[in-house]
Amino acid sequence: GNLIVIWIILAHKRMRTVTNYFLVNLAFSDASMAAFNTLINFIYALHSEWYFGEAYCRFHNFFPITAVFASIYSMTAIAVDRYMAIIDPLKPRLSATATKVVIGSIWILAFLLAFPQCLYSITKVMPGRTLCYVAWPGGPNQH
Repeated sequence: GNLIVIWIILAHKRMRTVTNYFLVNLAFSDASMAAFNTLINFIYALHSEWYFGEAYCRFHNFFPITAVFASIYSMTAIAVDRYMAIIDPLKPRLSATATKVVIGSIWILAFLLAFPQCLYSITKVMPGRTLCYVAWPGGPNQH
């Protein structure tokens, strides 16, 4: 569904509105979450074993959080855009350039807020299995 939304909006020029740019961003963040996280989580939950190495462990703990933040902030931007359109309908809307700047800002903020997940993600080899988790400084695993 998300990929179809992206394709329809980007393929048809008349569909390129401020709200639809935000919808493309929302669809992209949600599709990214599904693409990069679902299968890996299923395998990890099924086997209780991390097969994918430390680099992907960091990515696996970082990117889904980034996508969730981007999704939430995209919905917030849509709500603000709709609110402004209702409250002051004669006021000019955001330009395409301003909308792209807002979307870029959404992703920068999402990356910054999720970065600690990447920074503190580790793999730990234990007897019989390998784990991937976030080891926060000063947490219960730090002695």
